[in-house]
Amino acid sequence: MVRAGTVAVLLAGWTGRLGARLLVDALRRTGPGGAGRVAPRERVAATLTVAVEGLGPAYVKLGQVLSTRSDVLPPRLCRSLSRLHDRVSPPSDIAAVVRTVPPRLTGSVVGEASGLTLTAAGSIACVFRARLRDGREVAVKVRRPGIDRTMRLDLALVGAVARAVGRLPALRRVPLAEIVDQVSAAVYEQLDFVREARSLTRLRENLHTLPDVRVPAVVPELSSRTVLVTEWMDGLVRDAQPTGARRTAVLNGLRAAYQMLFRDGFVHCDLHPGNLYLMADGTAVIVDAGFVRCLTDFARRTFAEFFYHLGRNDGRRCAEVLLSTARAPGGGYDRDGFREDVVALVARNSSVAAADFDLVSFAASLFAIQRSRGLYADPQFVFPILALLVLEGSVRELAPDIDFQAEAVPYVLRGLQETASLTMRP
Repeated sequence: MVRAGTVAVLLAGWTGRLGARLLVDALRRTGPGGAGRVAPRERVAATLTVAVEGLGPAYVKLGQVLSTRSDVLPPRLCRSLSRLHDRVSPPSDIAAVVRTVPPRLTGSVVGEASGLTLTAAGSIACVFRARLRDGREVAVKVRRPGIDRTMRLDLALVGAVARAVGRLPALRRVPLAEIVDQVSAAVYEQLDFVREARSLTRLRENLHTLPDVRVPAVVPELSSRTVLVTEWMDGLVRDAQPTGARRTAVLNGLRAAYQMLFRDGFVHCDLHPGNLYLMADGTAVIVDAGFVRCLTDFARRTFAEFFYHLGRNDGRRCAEVLLSTARAPGGGYDRDGFREDVVALVARNSSVAAADFDLVSFAASLFAIQRSRGLYADPQFVFPILALLVLEGSVRELAPDIDFQAEAVPYVLRGLQETASLTMRP
């Protein structure tokens, strides 16, 4: 019941008072005067995050992915859930994880199993450093034992709760089951290291034209569905870059994201500081590719058009692009009101100095407008925005003077040129 109650709160959290009521029911704490009272929203988000963390690795990963979905969860809850990236404890029995490593791999490591040195722990896997007998330094990502079954059972519970909660009056017009299916698929796909190996290789090939962006090479002969072996990248320490190199490193990371979004159509959706390292030499290193999405040509072109018209303060064209990608699961929606709201939103942000443009606030307002007018964006359009939102935090913290929109212009224009022959469809 605790698990189901917490999942219900997570799924209903963006409905405000409904989420608070569910939180009281599912996570009630008794104080000296009886039942606890509802805390401020920030404390509610923090309490929910702690509850998710306590449910185990499957829910931590679910919370991590949901932390990127600011199109369906309020920003304060996304910010709280994003802290789960930093709060994953190593499993109590590291030896049990090592025992799952195939003999083919341990036999190739200097010192065999004892040559695997733990360097990081995630919700679904642990990462070890090792030296191969041929002299190569490698990172060995090993899936936690039993995580496949745990994920399968917990995600089935999440799906069942979503369908039950989705029948509540306040949520009947929300495509809750569909959203949960998207998130669950994104979580479960991260268990397949063969898929991640292919994604890493593709990112490495796509970004090879950016000399200051690095993606580790996969060692395919030693990798499998439960073990991923890549070249070891030295110097991966968070927040260690000197001030002079920060801007360069951030720019390189941002340009890599724009290359993915507007030209390649193969997008890393979770470039948080544990997956994107900004190095002391000014380079950007992407070390994980578990959460990636391949955009259709239509999605890539419409997203480029939206960004282009946003930069030109053309709110009406922005609204039309959004309407071509959005859905109205409840039936009717306010088309004219949506246009007016988007025009006003674009005008407000176009009057702001370039360095002060806040993508997080802009996206939160955009998603709020969609929900208020009975619309929900297609995932193909949402994922590019989410990819930028995750990266934007690092941009604003380390190099606040960067003009987010101006840096995108050459990539947007090139993307529009490359997709000019595509037939647009609704």
